[in-house]
Amino acid sequence: MSKIILTGDRPTGKLHVGHYVGSLKRRVELQNSGEYDKIFIMIADAQALTDNADNPEKVRQNIIEVALDYLSVGLDPAKSDIFIQSQISQLTELTFYYMNLVTVSRLQRNPTVKSEIQMRNFEASIPVGFFCYPISQAADITAFKATTVPAGEDQEPMIEQTREIVRKFNSVYGDTLVEPQILLPDNKVCLRLPGTDGKAKMSKSLGNGIDPLEIVDQYGADALRFTLATGNAPGNDMRFYWERVEASRNFANKVWNASRFIMMNDPDNKIKTTDEQPDNLTAADKWILSKMNHLIAEVTENMEKYELGIAVAKLNDFIWEEFCDWYIEMVKPRLYNDEDTTKNAAIWTLKTVLIDALKLLHPYMPFITEEIFCNIQDDEESIMISSWPVYDEKFNFPDEEVAIQTIKEAVRNIRNVRAQMNVAPSRKAKVYVVSEDALIRDIFENGRVFFATLAYASEVAVQSDKSGIPDDAVSAVIPGAVLYIPFAELVDIDKEIERLKKEEGRLNGEIKRCEGMLGNEKFISKAPQAKIDEEKAKLEKYQQMLAQVRERLQALTK
Repeated sequence: MSKIILTGDRPTGKLHVGHYVGSLKRRVELQNSGEYDKIFIMIADAQALTDNADNPEKVRQNIIEVALDYLSVGLDPAKSDIFIQSQISQLTELTFYYMNLVTVSRLQRNPTVKSEIQMRNFEASIPVGFFCYPISQAADITAFKATTVPAGEDQEPMIEQTREIVRKFNSVYGDTLVEPQILLPDNKVCLRLPGTDGKAKMSKSLGNGIDPLEIVDQYGADALRFTLATGNAPGNDMRFYWERVEASRNFANKVWNASRFIMMNDPDNKIKTTDEQPDNLTAADKWILSKMNHLIAEVTENMEKYELGIAVAKLNDFIWEEFCDWYIEMVKPRLYNDEDTTKNAAIWTLKTVLIDALKLLHPYMPFITEEIFCNIQDDEESIMISSWPVYDEKFNFPDEEVAIQTIKEAVRNIRNVRAQMNVAPSRKAKVYVVSEDALIRDIFENGRVFFATLAYASEVAVQSDKSGIPDDAVSAVIPGAVLYIPFAELVDIDKEIERLKKEEGRLNGEIKRCEGMLGNEKFISKAPQAKIDEEKAKLEKYQQMLAQVRERLQALTK
């Protein structure tokens, strides 16, 4: 018996990403496998009318788009017969005959039909043509004597319906028709891609699919690739959110801006990563090199295990947080000071780390990484044929990692204190670092320059006791040290008292309003309980805020 495939699509809308990663890719593989005697690929325009009976022009236009998509992905008319359903009149005749072999109740029990009715809100009024869809599909499959039908798991009930029709027909006319077998995707991820609206699957007719070309036009191919890899794991469904694509685009912008910053500080590319490692690397330089070294080992291991989502998450966190938000901010004072003897060491480190990060990121974002790579260095022709980064023990600096982690913890605590007191970043204040541990004092002495910048400090004093620190200084505790900031340097006391008095008046007004509403019998008797509870919660919140404001006022007016 000949091995024959029949497959196709209803031209109810644009093909989406689910087709590209699933059915279209699979069809090309089957076409080129040489396992099948014939392959028929149908554009089911007649079936598309079940969703677009009032808009046949849409179906006609979609036929062209689907055909072009077929050709663009590698479906070859010399190997696969591509045809339009309505052009073969015998299929309609066969459908009419098969209608006598199926009952309405059996169609209603078909799980795929039931789910489609719910998704299209057909419960109140089901078009007759919609019921014909499974029967028409059976006519298509049997007319071409298909032995195999590549499809998703949602089509299994439909194929079973076809087999029932075949068995009933053969019981009357003998072994005439072939019972088809469904061919499910090898990759279970492709069995069913959820729609963007939370429906069971992506669907052209429901309009909940994703047109990758549209996303590429708006956000770029790199952003789409990065989105599909981020936060996903093998075997899991992944909801599509436009916000995630925007976040991926923003990440690409972050990488681009970091590269521009580096090239701006070495416009003539005088400092090369192939140069000998500088002997005056600072603790910050060694810290980021050590973090990069560990990242190389981890990402390489994850990719070898096909843990692509885990690998890309680590890359995202490292590039965005460790490299851009921390290290680049740490080295800015050195780059802006031409007399700093470690300036070249900073540029060498920036380039070394960024280029290694680009190589790790290249499988996910090939276009932006290639563009940056070819502009930031001239030692290798293309990132595609460059050497993959490898772990190197000489870049392992555990002591510097501990040191920078200590400074980062101090910066976070100081920023939290300032945020709680509504202190603007532009307002500088002296920071005292008090520790009995000589090692911790050395850490802050060595990192004094960038610590002052990151902590918005006008001056940094490192000492072993509290001598000379005002009694009203605000404190923050980190392991092994206490940080102090004079209160008067954080806040203009007269302006703060004025602000707090205004806040006190506002809160008194809110409390009076809430008490008036809760004391009104008409409100209590007529308002929903949820509204009453909401006003009680507001009253309690305002009373707590008022107590805090008065406590601050009392402390400032002593």
